[in-house]
Amino acid sequence: MQLFHQILVRTVALGVCTVALGGCGQQGALYLPPSQGAPRASLPESLRPTLLSPPAAPAASAPQNQ
Repeated sequence: MQLFHQILVRTVALGVCTVALGGCGQQGALYLPPSQGAPRASLPESLRPTLLSPPAAPAASAPQNQ
């Protein structure tokens, strides 16, 4: 009887979890929103902007007196 009770409880819990997870998410058709404003940075650009940006021009150095 104990084994039957465990199987029943686990089956009901699995069913409840399946139904709950099945109801998650956005309903309706998927679409791309219209583009607005300036282009956004990609994930690598936002994580490491210094690695992907072009190198800065070297600063003009003053003439050295010898």
